[in-house]
Amino acid sequence: MGVYFDYFRAPDVAVVLRGVSDRAAFPAFDGVSAKWFALDGAVDRLVGLAGHEVVERRVWPAGPEPDGPVAAGDPWLTGPFVYEWDAGTRDALALLSDVDGVARRWAREEELDEVDAVVAWVGALVRVARAARDADEVLFYSMAG
Repeated sequence: MGVYFDYFRAPDVAVVLRGVSDRAAFPAFDGVSAKWFALDGAVDRLVGLAGHEVVERRVWPAGPEPDGPVAAGDPWLTGPFVYEWDAGTRDALALLSDVDGVARRWAREEELDEVDAVVAWVGALVRVARAARDADEVLFYSMAG
């Protein structure tokens, strides 16, 4: 079992938090999933190729990270972990004009296989970013195991 990442748009944090409480709501968000990267900052490097440094904020689990063990069922143990990206990240992705070229460069630098699939995925992420910008929505990502 791996770590799965979902990059999606939503009107605001409150809507996302309602989705966290009912996991079935997550598929309703317009977004794109990935399994092959993210924890090592690969997506941050993709956004860097678009000319912006990612600024993010964890929205779930809420509150500070615990210092010690947590009880079974605690969100710090079960996830998902949900982060909000700043508007600059959304806009940098939305304004990306050479999606094919940037995606191929990113795939090469990250040593990602299946370059055509990577190009399609980056195109889908850019589409989500453009839709979020046009609707004045926020980009988020969640990760869960």
